[in-house]
Amino acid sequence: MIYTVGMLCKHFKGTNLLEKNIYRIEKIGIKGSDIDKSLITYTGDGELKTATNLVVYSNIFQDNKLFCREYEDISGELSDEKKKMFNQTIKVQPLTDEEMSIINNPDFIQNKTELVAKKFAKKM
Repeated sequence: MIYTVGMLCKHFKGTNLLEKNIYRIEKIGIKGSDIDKSLITYTGDGELKTATNLVVYSNIFQDNKLFCREYEDISGELSDEKKKMFNQTIKVQPLTDEEMSIINNPDFIQNKTELVAKKFAKKM
């Protein structure tokens, strides 16, 4: 098992840590039938009610947003092309100790918060 509850991870999309979504693992091994769709957004490709082994996660820079997806999907290995492009081997990869210290830096937090605010202001 790659993930543990409370672990911080990065999504592969983005050219650097500032651009990548940073997730906290909230729950592991949840059945889709146990998910309250009013509280948690399913991001998988199948049917939520029949999904199994879901991981519930939150974006640490978005308040009150919970998502879930199949463990096998988020832990899936990237293609060789995407590995090179995004400098990452799996879709949602645990942060290294160095990355943990970067995301806890006040300058990073401010820059990331501003970037997320701009991103979601455009969608409105």
